[in-house]
Amino acid sequence: MDTAKNCNTQIVLPNDLYQVIKQQAKVHGCSVNSEIVSLLAASLGMKVNKDLAEEFLIWEMASDEDWLNIEERLAREAY
Repeated sequence: MDTAKNCNTQIVLPNDLYQVIKQQAKVHGCSVNSEIVSLLAASLGMKVNKDLAEEFLIWEMASDEDWLNIEERLAREAY
């Protein structure tokens, strides 16, 4: 993320809303800040840059492959 293009801000959320966002962030594996940015961007109809979307897809595929390799290795070592 290019910090030169970011603007620091502060928001106050009701505790119940914060807890829901915090849980969503945990499920998505990101920070609360990232989850809030994603929610705001989605609600404003902003689309993810095509290159960034492709990068996420490649990362996800590599991550899945890594997990499969680890699972296979653990299964072999268990026997």
